[in-house]
Amino acid sequence: MKKFVLFCLLLLCIKNVNAQQGLPFYNHYLVGDKMLINPAYAGQNPEIISINATHRNQWDDLPDSPSTQTVSAHGTIIDRLAVGAYFFNDRNGATKLTGFNLTAAYHIPLDDRSYSEDAEKSVFSFGVGASSVSQRFDFSKIVVENPNDPALDTDSYNALFLNLGLSVKYMNFNVGVSVLDIPLGENVYFLNNIEPLPTWYYLNLGYNWYISEGIRLEPSLVYNLNSNSDRHLDINLLSHFGFGDNDQGVGVGVGYKQGLDKNGNQPLFISPILKLKVGSLRAGLSYDIGLSDFQVDGRKQGFLFSLGLDLQNPWGDRYY
Repeated sequence: MKKFVLFCLLLLCIKNVNAQQGLPFYNHYLVGDKMLINPAYAGQNPEIISINATHRNQWDDLPDSPSTQTVSAHGTIIDRLAVGAYFFNDRNGATKLTGFNLTAAYHIPLDDRSYSEDAEKSVFSFGVGASSVSQRFDFSKIVVENPNDPALDTDSYNALFLNLGLSVKYMNFNVGVSVLDIPLGENVYFLNNIEPLPTWYYLNLGYNWYISEGIRLEPSLVYNLNSNSDRHLDINLLSHFGFGDNDQGVGVGVGYKQGLDKNGNQPLFISPILKLKVGSLRAGLSYDIGLSDFQVDGRKQGFLFSLGLDLQNPWGDRYY
């Protein structure tokens, strides 16, 4: 029975490998690091060097259930130039995906006016990143009817990808556009030309609404699609209750993810979110409550945990 479940997971992974090429992003950008969906966000806050780690698990009591880990870091190093890097590891049944990314971003101030405490600095940013991705299949974990199936001839895949991004922060509004997983070289295919490589496109819109001292709301939308016509829409609302300086405080919110395809809209999950920052230490938690019909042994839930550290950036004063 266990091998049958794992086989189902592999089939699901192969079916959705387009959506999972590169890091499968869920709420990582909300509780972890926005640089994961747009290289232009690397070092956008010049005052800190940001270090982040995340762990996401789905159906946590099921052996070999989907699990993803990331480690990222970025910061401004020379004038307006920032660099960043991240590593990710994703396991889904018999499939393992690992990758490493290097990113650079440049930030251009849009004006030199003075800012109140409730206004964020206006800046235009663009970024570029390169990723090395490796995918492995462990066919010993599955039972197949035909061991000579050509889909099982290849158990590994390696490729290089390019990521591009733009973002604008102006008057507490923020907009970002990015293109991820652009193949460098020939656009080859997974699994003996069965599954094509997708390129992902992201559009994110957000606003920071400062209600009173120490309290703000952060509504946002994230729309993403890939070259195989997979589309998702995220609708998020976060609240921040601050104490002290350097954005210390508690954040509470909710995210909603919906799939969009030619057959109609499919709600995927809703996610309560909790965030905390004390001193330079950050932590976040997102719990996914599945809304779709798909489930494994009645399981629909997953969780995402993040831990981060904001270090004082010795080069930050050169930014403006």
